[in-house]
Amino acid sequence: MIDNAAVLIGAYAAMAAGLSVTVAKVSPTIGPKVRHFFSGTAPLVVVFGMLLGDADTVTLHGMDLLAGAGLAALGVATSSVTGKFLPTSSDKRKLLSR
Repeated sequence: MIDNAAVLIGAYAAMAAGLSVTVAKVSPTIGPKVRHFFSGTAPLVVVFGMLLGDADTVTLHGMDLLAGAGLAALGVATSSVTGKFLPTSSDKRKLLSR
């Protein structure tokens, strides 16, 4: 997929955390399970889209799909952890900075 795995993992986790925070702040009515699933799996479209590049077709082999599943699991976990530290606007807890 991408030559440097550490960069891919870091970028994927950052995209998942950013999406989780954005969805939580913009649309707090979305439940946490749907938000974590969306935030964890949506960056996978970007990763697989980079495989396309200028090619008309791309074949995803078993290792590509296994790596994609691992990245999706990492994204869901990152979104869950991000949700623990950054409460949404619908939470009853108040932030100390307000």
